[in-house]
Amino acid sequence: MSGLLVVDGLQQYLPANLRHITEHVIALKDFQLQGDAVKTQDLHIGAPTHRTVNGQSAPVIHIRPGENQLWRLANISANIYYKVHPQGQKFHVIAHDGTSVDRIWTADSLLLAAGTRFDVLVQGGPAGRTQLQTLPYQTDPAGNSFPQATLATLVSAGTSAAPAALPTSSIAPTVDLSHEEIAARRTVVFSENAAGTKFYINGKQFDPDRVDMRGKLNTVEEWTVVNESNEEHSFHVHTNHFQLMSVNGRPHHGHSLQDVANVSAKGRLVIRMRLKDYTGKTVLHCHILNHEDRGMMAVLDIEK
Repeated sequence: MSGLLVVDGLQQYLPANLRHITEHVIALKDFQLQGDAVKTQDLHIGAPTHRTVNGQSAPVIHIRPGENQLWRLANISANIYYKVHPQGQKFHVIAHDGTSVDRIWTADSLLLAAGTRFDVLVQGGPAGRTQLQTLPYQTDPAGNSFPQATLATLVSAGTSAAPAALPTSSIAPTVDLSHEEIAARRTVVFSENAAGTKFYINGKQFDPDRVDMRGKLNTVEEWTVVNESNEEHSFHVHTNHFQLMSVNGRPHHGHSLQDVANVSAKGRLVIRMRLKDYTGKTVLHCHILNHEDRGMMAVLDIEK
């Protein structure tokens, strides 16, 4: 079971002319079918699947020409990837994984690994019908291939609205860990056996009774996340968001904190994370459920 909660909306931070625009939750989830029923056992990531938006098959999203809307995109599927593309449109990203960006950026498509969220502004195009699509995506040699599919139909109709100027700078407080003192450095290695039936973090399968890492509250740590396998993994940390510093050796500026990051096959990420507010045990894991359930999860204990 999965769903989407809006804990604190971003509309209060938007410019006054955008503060009361229409908002849509777009929760992306897929179901594998067995006859007329949803299949619940022996699921395979690469099997044909039925994609839905808010539990609906190819729903219609209405917008007026020139109208601005706030869309909350979330991949709440267990395993699969979405590369979301609004035909003839652009996404204006204002938040990533629930944290506001330091600079609003635009994209023709957004990759949502399992668990990823984006808050975006969209602007209605000329009158007519277009598609919200997920584009083809391959998770490298030992991974899976996800075909193109239509997620929803976007209908632009009605009285045209005068397009409002969209913000370009940060709309809410942001965090930058680039110059913080580093209290600890760690390496987190994702790997799997040749058959793809067992998955590991630092050579170990998940044990809820074992503490794999210990950190100190209110300190900043730097982690190098290494993927030794031939398929992508969706790296996720509970409790604290992190800043993605580099991808495969190249400096990265993602414009916000996040709590999910895709790790390419044989790739590596460097992240920085402040351990704040919460003490006790939490977890880090691959957000692909099949991988997590087969061992790719570890326990982090945060101490005062």
